[in-house]
Amino acid sequence: MKKFIFFRNDRLGDFLILTNIIKKIKEKYKDSHITVIASPYNYKFIKKYNIINKVYLHNKNNSLLSKIFLIKHILKNKYFASFAVDGKSFSNFCNFLIKSKYKLGLVYRFKFL
Repeated sequence: MKKFIFFRNDRLGDFLILTNIIKKIKEKYKDSHITVIASPYNYKFIKKYNIINKVYLHNKNNSLLSKIFLIKHILKNKYFASFAVDGKSFSNFCNFLIKSKYKLGLVYRFKFL
């Protein structure tokens, strides 16, 4: 069984973009296990998806202790691939620490005048 983890700590519409990719992974790897780290904005919606096996809630306003607890749960597993595609610091930090064969992380840098 191959395990995949996705970090989507942003809005609902951003998760909807990823659903096609997740469906393709489920088609290719029938027994795959998909984990998603979700924001409060999309947590309830993602929990209802039958192609998602596990959903963790990450709220940026949570205490440091609860964030450490979440990181501990994430790091217990070894993943085939991890995707931190939301550009958030927490996601990139966890993606850096995760044991996985493949990693994809995006970092957004905005520069204004």
